[in-house]
Amino acid sequence: MPDRVCGIDVAPKLVEQLLPPGKSIDAGTSLTGPDDTQRCAVMIDDNTAVEITGQRYPDVRGVKDIALNYLKVPADDLGQTNADGSVMVWDSRIVGVTECAGYPTDGAGRNTNWYSITIKASYPDNAKARQDALEHLLPPYLRGAARALGC
Repeated sequence: MPDRVCGIDVAPKLVEQLLPPGKSIDAGTSLTGPDDTQRCAVMIDDNTAVEITGQRYPDVRGVKDIALNYLKVPADDLGQTNADGSVMVWDSRIVGVTECAGYPTDGAGRNTNWYSITIKASYPDNAKARQDALEHLLPPYLRGAARALGC
């Protein structure tokens, strides 16, 4: 199991739950960079197992705003949100947002104040187990990615 996923340090046990059996693993390249949106995939035997997207924003009003206005999720398809509105989870996807005042501007020159991570996975087959695994991975991964970005 990798201890770095898409260039971000992560406890192997948190990733392991989302990876199907296979012979080879590619833990992806760096998720941080100058573009507003960074994408990375973890591959098992040349098949995508986990997709991760990092996104910087000039202003958002929590994860619901990201889901509706940036991810274009229909209002009737929104996932479950945590109490402070910083995490939304579905069966196979989770989105978390955090403040990112340390990164000066986005690609359009606007001040960026927020950063989100979206993680998608289709394994394990059991939706509850997959959702639990996503909920365990997101908080430390989001903190690590935000720190690597300079938030």
